[in-house]
Amino acid sequence: MSQFYSYLWLREDGSPYYAGKGKARRAFEAHTCGRSIYPPKDSSRIVIFPMLTEVEAFESEIAFIDLFGRKDLGTGCLRNLTAGGEGT
Repeated sequence: MSQFYSYLWLREDGSPYYAGKGKARRAFEAHTCGRSIYPPKDSSRIVIFPMLTEVEAFESEIAFIDLFGRKDLGTGCLRNLTAGGEGT
């Protein structure tokens, strides 16, 4: 099984508020990228999508951001500040 994945953080109503790519515990940690963003306290609201490669994980992250849109651009519900795929 691959170590890479994409993930969604979900609000209490089940709608996503952040999409990312990670490995190990990344999906369960706060992120600082111009501002802090925190995972849901209830880990059942973190959805993990295992990928075969890091490239696939980045592509999946980009697809989620495109699908759900970004709040900062007025195109959707995600708090992401980029289109994804660039890593940290």
